[in-house]
Amino acid sequence: MINKRLLILLLPFLFTFYSTIVKAQNGLKTDPSYSSKVNNGRPYLKPSGLIVPGALLIYGGLKPVINGIPKLDDRIMAHVQANYPDFHTNAADYLMWVPSASIYAMDAFHVKTQHTFKEHIILDAGSILVTGAIGYGMRKISQHIEVYNTHNTEFPSGHTANVFRGAEIVHQELKFSHPVLSYSGYVVATGVGLLRIYTKAHLLSEVLAGAGLGILSTKLTYWVFGKVKEKSY
Repeated sequence: MINKRLLILLLPFLFTFYSTIVKAQNGLKTDPSYSSKVNNGRPYLKPSGLIVPGALLIYGGLKPVINGIPKLDDRIMAHVQANYPDFHTNAADYLMWVPSASIYAMDAFHVKTQHTFKEHIILDAGSILVTGAIGYGMRKISQHIEVYNTHNTEFPSGHTANVFRGAEIVHQELKFSHPVLSYSGYVVATGVGLLRIYTKAHLLSEVLAGAGLGILSTKLTYWVFGKVKEKSY
């Protein structure tokens, strides 16, 4: 069983991984075009950015009215139970914090991101509160809908919501300086989502809704933070 020692192994990897981009980042600091991108206001809730998280949440929300969604959930769960009956790991308990923790690794190596260390703390904590509050409401509502309570699981997946929340933070912080690397958090997030399915902890619809919730919550947090920061100037 994977325990807290996993974190001890992951943190040095994170520091090493992100330190490789420091040299390239230093060159970007003197690039005027980069500076203008960082300082100009950004529409975090622009329609195109809401398509993916919105679609994932809608998919989960339509479960009571589209028979194909619970049928697919049942089919996947039956497949996992039949082929991986003894598979168990608590790795997701720790991996779900890797994307957001990597932001602080970048701060430690003085990597130029969209916000400062103090702002990262606010954004990280704020997105946790938003994700938790909305997720709590969704679980309370789904508890009273029969189709969401057929496998003794909860809608949506909290682990998946949390890891995609962190993955979106990584994306927002690196999307201008390192567009490809900015999606790295989603690799870890996808892995966590799969683990939740293979450990029989959640259904596909719950994982997808959790992913949508995490992404949307972070976007909302950045939008609110941006508005508050604009008014402070």
